[in-house]
Amino acid sequence: MTAVSPQHRIARICVLIESDLSRPWRIDQLADACAMAQHHFQRRFAAATGETVAGYVKSRRLEKAACLLSRSNMRVLDIALECGFQTHAALTRAFSAHFGLSPAAFRDKGLPEHLQGMPPRPFLRPLASRGLSVDFDLIDLPPQWLHWRKATGMVDGRYFPDLKSVGKAFWALRQELGSRNAHLATGFINGPRAFLDDTAVAYFGALLSDRTDLDWAHGADLLEPGLYAVFPHYGPLTTLHLTWHKCVRAGVEQHGLTFAKTWMFETYLIDTLIAKPEKLSALIHLPVQKGTIGQTPPVPLP
Repeated sequence: MTAVSPQHRIARICVLIESDLSRPWRIDQLADACAMAQHHFQRRFAAATGETVAGYVKSRRLEKAACLLSRSNMRVLDIALECGFQTHAALTRAFSAHFGLSPAAFRDKGLPEHLQGMPPRPFLRPLASRGLSVDFDLIDLPPQWLHWRKATGMVDGRYFPDLKSVGKAFWALRQELGSRNAHLATGFINGPRAFLDDTAVAYFGALLSDRTDLDWAHGADLLEPGLYAVFPHYGPLTTLHLTWHKCVRAGVEQHGLTFAKTWMFETYLIDTLIAKPEKLSALIHLPVQKGTIGQTPPVPLP
């Protein structure tokens, strides 16, 4: 039997938490579900997601509360109970501390743009762990053509619900590419709108320096040249979504960068989904606005 990697176990705990945000999750329960000692589990969780367990649960509950306040007529008390807060007052205290305004004021006026999280999830403002350290390189990249097929939907917080068919498609692409100098990659115009987003779109395929007629591809788009922040991912490719969250959302305050509104993408350095935890397996590329390097990001996090 193949051992389940620590990253996969943490990913499963995230799915468990997201499945019922009204439940009073305790760290000892989650550690048991992860088959880890509590201190080891907490350290692993923060290393994988960039948030403490308590911070992850709290930021998700408050995001859900904000969504319900903005999209429904539910009473604040009912929203509090739906999101794991025992009283109206408990939600109001946590919400006001997190977003800088009360639930009533939020429902009346909305959340000012400078207080919003990264789109398209403006109400998700992760509570970064104190020990969070995000490594990245700034690299000027030339123009590249992404030759793609489209995959829609998510499962367990990640893209590609049907990994088997995507794997077969990548294999067929490798055969057609032959000895061409190309990188297998997936591009995204927008991120997902929620942990589970049936409308999320991933454009997977290959990056080449020139547009090429590939029978495999359903389309091709030019990725403009520019400065990119490049973040490493270690371990299985099926836990890449945790590194995206850690580096791009939880770690945004550390960067001193503002991301440009254009294609973001990931490139793959291995030919299989499985990799040891210490193996560099993928790179995440985020476009950066050059004039913002070293400045305080526009999205303050508590």
